[in-house]
Amino acid sequence: MTKPLLLVLGVLPVLPLPAGELPQLKENPWIGYYTGYERRNFHFTVGSSGECMLSPMSEKGSPLNSRVSIRIRPVVEDVLPSGQIVARAAQDDGWEAVTPAAVDPESVVYRGTVTGGARFEVKLEFDGDQISVGGRLLEKGTLANPRFVIRFQVPDAYYYDKDAGKKAEKAKKDRIDLLRTDGKKLKLDLMTPLDAESAEHNGPGIAQARIDIAGHRGLRFDLDAGKDAAFEFWNSGNGALMEGFTLGWRSDAAKDPEGKGRFVIKAR
Repeated sequence: MTKPLLLVLGVLPVLPLPAGELPQLKENPWIGYYTGYERRNFHFTVGSSGECMLSPMSEKGSPLNSRVSIRIRPVVEDVLPSGQIVARAAQDDGWEAVTPAAVDPESVVYRGTVTGGARFEVKLEFDGDQISVGGRLLEKGTLANPRFVIRFQVPDAYYYDKDAGKKAEKAKKDRIDLLRTDGKKLKLDLMTPLDAESAEHNGPGIAQARIDIAGHRGLRFDLDAGKDAAFEFWNSGNGALMEGFTLGWRSDAAKDPEGKGRFVIKAR
């Protein structure tokens, strides 16, 4: 979780625009977004605050409510000496656009700064129904042990239905298939309460995931962490996955110091 077209003059490098909010588009339906990418089955946007949103299309051909949409958030996690992990989102005025605001670009590059001065870079690449997402930590600032993470957050697709029985009926065929980096395969339903963060589910990490939720109007997502990278899988406590879950992607910075790694989203 499009790439804006890069403008190249001779051999001059593309320089970041001044820090602040990311620039915004002025044409419908993308007003207020930094990036808009449209396919028959989904819209993908990058907001002025750096957050990406992947929205399945409704039967009427318009994006579903943002509360149903998948959010893709770049975050810097600081691992303290105690082992505690503190997530730091980018400052509102800490964004830099390396590529200009664009509709249906081939690639997008932008940067953010979090509290403590750590800076990161996000790179997006678009190819039909496939979106490649990656990035890296540029500067650690004053943080103890920062690492760059991209969170793929799947919300409750049936949040609007307060009837537990009806909700269960809608979600009864929903599935999440996981392939761990140690080769173990897991098939999970959305109804059974579980601790997604446990070693039983995460193991050494998640290499691939398939997410098939009826509330996404038939759109299925296949995720691949790529080389020298993995997802961490978690939810809220011991709830059912139907209530929402997250796959946090992280590349091995020691093996990929230039941040060339990408995780791939295929929307089918």
